[in-house]
Amino acid sequence: MAQENHDTLRLLREQVARIERQHAAPHVSGTLPTGTPAIDTHLGGGLRRGAVHEIVGTGADRVTGVRPTRFVATILARAAGHIVWVRGAGTDLCLTGLRQLGLSPGRLILVETAPDQVGPLAEDILRERGILAMVADLRAPMTLSATRRLQLAAEKGGVTGFLIHQADGSVRRGQPPPLPASACQTRWQVGAAPCVLPFSTSSRTPLPGPAHWQVDLLRQRGGPAASWTFEISDDDATLPLRMVAPVADRSVATSPSRHLHLVRPGSACA
Repeated sequence: MAQENHDTLRLLREQVARIERQHAAPHVSGTLPTGTPAIDTHLGGGLRRGAVHEIVGTGADRVTGVRPTRFVATILARAAGHIVWVRGAGTDLCLTGLRQLGLSPGRLILVETAPDQVGPLAEDILRERGILAMVADLRAPMTLSATRRLQLAAEKGGVTGFLIHQADGSVRRGQPPPLPASACQTRWQVGAAPCVLPFSTSSRTPLPGPAHWQVDLLRQRGGPAASWTFEISDDDATLPLRMVAPVADRSVATSPSRHLHLVRPGSACA
């Protein structure tokens, strides 16, 4: 009898072990580098994999989501793997622009659904195996409980999630409503920053300089917030994130085109 009980207990333990292996979360380690040393150092190497990250725009980007989308695309272009991009009806995605940013459309699986189904569908996709990331274009912020479900799904499936907030056009004017609490790993705010034009006595009208971006890490779980200002030029085929070249002789040294460069306080557009 004792031997039978021992054998039964052993079989039960083996069965439980098989179930645990089948449902165990995959081992996901490492980060997704942004390509900007200042940001990656602050984050400890980059954005955490197997987690969900929120990005919201400022100004016109609250509605269009152009800069937040470019921010996400440049990060994903640096890593290998397929990406599922979920969009609600009425949103748009420029594949030519993504290709110019270094993200091949051949890596994308585009899914379009009703706006109120983006969140639930994103949760299901985060549980899938074999993909690098899931990107969801949202027209309305998700609740705390909804983001908690997404975060748990990302941790279980090992897929990195990105939520890009694109507000409805009706809120274009006035101050946007505050975002609700979130369980996501990080929350970012990306938009345009003021650009100081250089003054020249030889020209009454100053020439426009490169555009400036403001990238704010509003919050991260277990770490401090931070802010950076970048300079971007649009005459190259790619958009990796890089720090500005060192300042020499009171002028900004020449640097590769169409990169994001970190702007030091007090510097002017060149």
